[in-house]
Amino acid sequence: MSVIDRVKDHFENQGIKTIEVAEWGEEGKPLMIYCKPFTMAEKRNLFKGARNDDLGVLVDVIVLKARDEEGNKMFKLDDKKVLLNNADPEIIASVATQMLNSVNSEEAEKSKIRSRVIFHTCFGRKIT
Repeated sequence: MSVIDRVKDHFENQGIKTIEVAEWGEEGKPLMIYCKPFTMAEKRNLFKGARNDDLGVLVDVIVLKARDEEGNKMFKLDDKKVLLNNADPEIIASVATQMLNSVNSEEAEKSKIRSRVIFHTCFGRKIT
């Protein structure tokens, strides 16, 4: 198998990531968000023109990649304003960071911690 075939095979075998969001769930069950890994082209388009302090890109990540169990988009472009202005920024940061990182389920908890570090660093808060 050629190198490029191994590269493609590795990407295609990453599977779908599942993210549990207890705060957005209902009836005592967490909301389950599913997402496929980002391609480099998707990341390039996402970050094109974004400034270093543009946290709105985190909302863009969620709107672009969040899917339900059947693979349907969870959010529409119209939902972006609500996510920017009426959603917990720490949850947005946590979900988006998990989506952007290519981690398996064992790494999810570490990803949550990293997203808190990113959020608190951006807002100059100390982590407790």
